[in-house]
Amino acid sequence: MNQLYKNLLHLNDKPQTAEQVPEQAHQQHESEYIAYCIEQEQTVSRLEAALHESDDPKEIAMLTLRTACKFYDADWAGIIEVDLELGLASHGWWFNPDPKITTLQRMYEFENFNPMRTWIKSLKTNEPIIIEDVARVSVTSPQEYPVYQRLGVHSLLAVPFGPNPMGFLVLRNPSRYMPRVSTLFTLAYVVHRAMAQRNDMERTRMALSPDEIQSDRDIIINFFGSMEIITQDGIWREQDFNSPKCSRAAAYVMLHCKTAHSALAIADALSTEDTADVDTINKNIRVYMYRFRKSFDPISPHNLIEYTPNGYRLNPNLNVRTDLRQFKTLWELTRQEIPIPQKVHALKHAIKLYRGSVFASACDDHWLVGIATEYKMKYISMVNELLETFAHFADYSGIQHYAARAIKLTPENVKAHYWLIYAMYHSGAIAIARRELQQAEQLLTREEFASLKDYIRRDETLGRGQFMEEKTSV
Repeated sequence: MNQLYKNLLHLNDKPQTAEQVPEQAHQQHESEYIAYCIEQEQTVSRLEAALHESDDPKEIAMLTLRTACKFYDADWAGIIEVDLELGLASHGWWFNPDPKITTLQRMYEFENFNPMRTWIKSLKTNEPIIIEDVARVSVTSPQEYPVYQRLGVHSLLAVPFGPNPMGFLVLRNPSRYMPRVSTLFTLAYVVHRAMAQRNDMERTRMALSPDEIQSDRDIIINFFGSMEIITQDGIWREQDFNSPKCSRAAAYVMLHCKTAHSALAIADALSTEDTADVDTINKNIRVYMYRFRKSFDPISPHNLIEYTPNGYRLNPNLNVRTDLRQFKTLWELTRQEIPIPQKVHALKHAIKLYRGSVFASACDDHWLVGIATEYKMKYISMVNELLETFAHFADYSGIQHYAARAIKLTPENVKAHYWLIYAMYHSGAIAIARRELQQAEQLLTREEFASLKDYIRRDETLGRGQFMEEKTSV
């Protein structure tokens, strides 16, 4: 056998030895295997040549799925994307050789993945799923059998890929080279890279990160928590600029960027000046802006805040993006009717952006309290929606992670305390759930804690709060 074909050999594709089968059967098996290797090499070469003509991830994936269908003579090839955190599987790109079929059939938009133990094991071990006769599954994996029946599966090949994204390349009812999966693993790698490229392109459009900075005119301003400004040449951090009055004056202009502001208007809004002398106010604000500009100069050749006849304003010639704007965009997206995985992704991204109150060092100042409260309430709302979604899919580790972080940032969020206790209780950690309740009592007001107890007592899955009566003062 040619050494090239031996090198293409996958562990699962090795022919049986002469000791295991009669010589004639062995020769036939050897001949079939050589034919498989030859066709594999030709197929991969043709695909590689075709892929050089496209940079479109979807086009690359569709050509690869079509190749998989033809090679294995399957009646459907597709991508199943998996979110183990939520226990959900959803379909991605797919191909059906029948041109009359243009929509998915018998497949739900989202499948509950938790009962599919064979598939979960496959992801964890990177082993293929080979089903030559689906009737056998009714005995070996009865919880999976109804899914195969609904989808019209008689035989199946699936190989896992991952991570980021994670899922399977699946062939329904293949009739050629059934036990051999090395070609399918190769094609799955191609599809996975196409998916990763697609996700990178989407992330570039959405993500707020220094990677988006392409020129010295690109500026990113993060207001959540401690203010920071990111340019091509570095990061300006509020904590490194020891001048609260200067920081407030600059932040006011950046947060109210739709118009220019006179020195008097800035001073009046911030209440930083006790004097009624207009000249002194103008001078002081000018000094604040100058000091800010000097501290910003090392990381940008451009003035972030410029002075005009109408006052101070954000430089309109710069491409300025803020975490507040991104957060608001994600908020608006999550208010729409969108698929659950997309909504969960948007919620997670927005929650990650929120690192604390807007311009936390001044969030209680009268000029900022309205803005800070608005974003805090939006954050609390999105956190609670995400926690409720996790609870629906029994993702207790997800609840614990996001609820604990939410309590640190917004300890007044009663629902976050409730969901954390809920997750602990349903994970079997009842003693820890009691301890979380005791800690909540220290963090919440009397009225808030009463609301928390009410949530627990109305929840039948928590035994209507009976678990908490022994160890707490409630």
